[in-house]
This record gives sequence, structure tokens and C-alpha cells, in this order.
Amino acid sequence: MVASSTRDLVRGGAVLGGPAYYIGTALHYVEVGARVVTSASPTSRYLRRLQWLDVVEVGYGDTVFRIELTEGGRELVLVSASRLDPESTARALEGFSKVVISLTMRELDPEFLPRVVAGRGVVVDVQGFVRAAEPSGRVVVESAAAYPVARLLRGASYAVLRGERTEFPRGCWEDPVGCANELGVDLVITDGGRPLVVAPRGGGAYVVRPLEGVSGTPIGPGDVFTAVLSYYLLEEGLELVDAAALASVAATLKLQDRHPWFTRYELSTLRPKVRVYGLR
Repeated sequence: MVASSTRDLVRGGAVLGGPAYYIGTALHYVEVGARVVTSASPTSRYLRRLQWLDVVEVGYGDTVFRIELTEGGRELVLVSASRLDPESTARALEGFSKVVISLTMRELDPEFLPRVVAGRGVVVDVQGFVRAAEPSGRVVVESAAAYPVARLLRGASYAVLRGERTEFPRGCWEDPVGCANELGVDLVITDGGRPLVVAPRGGGAYVVRPLEGVSGTPIGPGDVFTAVLSYYLLEEGLELVDAAALASVAATLKLQDRHPWFTRYELSTLRPKVRVYGLR
């Protein structure tokens, strides 16, 4: 797993966050052995203490955001960015046939993706490749960048591109099947806590409706979703829609922010409560 670590500045203090923290912790709760390739930071030191994880540091520092509340929700302002060393990343992944790639702000050059994914089963979170920082530091989403990212994944043996609805061009969430076939990857398009769309290439699209009646802090569930989706899809061999349903349970339970966020038992027992139906 290649993941960036971040720290969010909240009320004058810094808290751990980002894909490395949330994905690594989620895999720990699933009780699966995984190598986490990330930068040397407080997050990597935290992950080293968790069972099941092998942490390899290939860069330095956290990507740091300041969270500003606005009338429309929250806005991210980039304070500093870490970088992952491409050559060290490639060496750290040697011998692995399955890889999850989740960044926050292009900590790894997108042009390096073909080398990372070649011949592997991969799940890539588009987030880190479509975000850009304005001169003021304000983070904006350039959804059109999803197209070139997908093209860079074509050397993978199997590829899934996952992201939020706002991170994909309009055509992808209006016609997810057509978009998946055009891009040459399977798509999973989430939409916060609302129903998500799963679109395998060459097949029909499905809507996955999350558990109802669970609320809490919406920080980290997207990365938790990516972790659990990747595990059940790439390691357990479940169909994409079934893996997405289990990932939806995990992401929803994360909202409660209790530790552990979830257990394997909870995922299996709550999965039948997740509604799945074909997208018309």
C-alpha cells in the first residue's frame, strides 16, 4: 500500500490523519498483514505500533492542511506537502502482486504510476491526483485529471479507480458504465454518506445504499472505505459490488469514532442491512 500521511491543524493543534493513518488502522482492524509505504512522520511511528502492519518509510514529513469552516461546509488550505521517493517506493513494493495507492496532494508523481501498477491488481483513490493548491494554499479539485490518471493504470492486471462524486467529471457519474468502459478501469464513485455507485467494466452499474441511523464525525470514512474495499476485493476475491457493500459498513461505523472503529464480525453481521440494487 502506498499512502500519504497528513496532519490537520484543528483549533491550534495538529492531529494525525490522511490515507496512511486511516487505511493502515482499518487494515489493522480487519486483521490483515499489509506493508504500508509512506513518509517518515508521526503517522508512520503510530502505525509501527499496530499489529499486522509492516511500515516502510520512503520520504519525509506530513502533508499539512488547515481546515477552515465555510458556509458551504469545510475548506482545506495546504500548509506544507510531503514527497515520496519514487525509487524507494518501487523497491518497497517488490514482491507484492496487489497494491492500494492513496495520496492527498500528488506526493508521488503521477507519471510514476505505470511502474507501480504494472502487472498488479490495484485500487487507486483518485483524490490525490485531482487535487491542486492555488497560490493562496486553497485546495481545489480538477476532476478532468481523472482521465489521464486512468490511462496510466492500463498496465495493471486489474484496476479500480475510487473517488468521491466531485472528483470525477460529470460524465462519469451520469453514465458510470460508459465511463468505466472508456477509461478501462472499474469505477467506485462515493458521495459522502449517500448511496454510492459501483460500475465494473463490461457490466451493469449498482447502487449501494449505506446503513441508516448512524451519525458522527465525517473525517476518515473515505479512506476506511478504500481499505476495506481493497482487502475484500483483492485479497478475499469478492465481487466488486460485494466488497463495496462491506466497505460501506466499515465507513459508516467509522463515523462513531470509537475504537475499534469496527470488527470483522460487525462487518459480516451488518452487511445484510446494506441495500444493493441495479442502476437504471
